[in-house]
Amino acid sequence: MRTALRLVDEHGLPALTMRALATELRVSPMALYNHVRDKNELINLMVDLMLGEVDLPTNTGDWTTQLRALACSIHQVLTTHPGLARVYSTKVRIGPHSLRIMERGLGLLLQAGFRQSDAADAFFALFTYTAGCHQMGRVDPRDYSALPSKQIPSITTVTAHLNGVHQHGRFEYGLDTLLTGLKTTHNPTPQHHPTAA
Repeated sequence: MRTALRLVDEHGLPALTMRALATELRVSPMALYNHVRDKNELINLMVDLMLGEVDLPTNTGDWTTQLRALACSIHQVLTTHPGLARVYSTKVRIGPHSLRIMERGLGLLLQAGFRQSDAADAFFALFTYTAGCHQMGRVDPRDYSALPSKQIPSITTVTAHLNGVHQHGRFEYGLDTLLTGLKTTHNPTPQHHPTAA
């Protein structure tokens, strides 16, 4: 899995074939099928290995501080492994590391007093925002020449800042906005829930 992850990090996901991986490992391609059923299973295992790099927050700070740390760690891992970041947002099997991330996030929300349905909604809002940022490509300012500047005055005014979601601090801005919204609208309700391990 680590060799496959390195191969994707260095050359992109299209470079990952069973033959290429076998060459890296200096084994026969057929030998790989003693360990994985097919390339899809290989990718699922790679995604879970990648998510093992996510730091789960310690019990320091309030729930928003800990959720922010969790989302930022996921964002950093996806930034480190861009070849798998897009796959992560498509249909992949949920592995042990993914479950630990979900458990920690939902546990923080439940402990903060979110109702069960609200905790699920809040978690998915944070998750889809974090993963979704890695679905966006970089913006080429030349694309704005498709229309005359007089027809797009607002875009023209802020063009220098419209370089996509990967600008430094842009992810954190959106994340903090989401967390502020959750904190503002949240009305804690006492309820019984599993204690996080």
